[in-house]
Amino acid sequence: MIGRLWRWSRLGTIGIVIGTLLLCTLFSLLVWRALWVTSVDNHELGFVFDRYTGKIEKVEKFGWVVRTPFRYSVHTLDLRPYQITISANERVLNAKLVRFDPKGLATFIEWHGRDAGDDVDNLKEILRCYAFDMADGKDCPFLKVIQEIAPNQGALTTASRLEVE
Repeated sequence: MIGRLWRWSRLGTIGIVIGTLLLCTLFSLLVWRALWVTSVDNHELGFVFDRYTGKIEKVEKFGWVVRTPFRYSVHTLDLRPYQITISANERVLNAKLVRFDPKGLATFIEWHGRDAGDDVDNLKEILRCYAFDMADGKDCPFLKVIQEIAPNQGALTTASRLEVE
């Protein structure tokens, strides 16, 4: 009887050790994924900032980018086009379709910092400021205006109002 109990307790101890090792492995993988791995989607421009040398390097591939978090910082910029507007009283006064131009990455980082585009809303606000400045963003190398929508474009005229009514 004592031999059976000793055998069961030994199996229980082995089970606890194996369970603890599995939990520690799972926790370690989660920490590794959160700190060391960054995902770059196919609609994003990824770049790596080296904290020791200050160099910035573009990521040429999509998918997972694994870098040491103590030395490198991986950032992404969304390259999809966005419609940005100027509106007042719930009425759109002017609108443009713009996107980030990867050729101007160095200028963007110099003017706004390397983490300015990590948040899409922040990036859209920066692009809005340059798209509607006095030069219409032509002096901004990281802004590409795809389409301009004039304030009267699509507005109802008196002739078209009569047809609708």
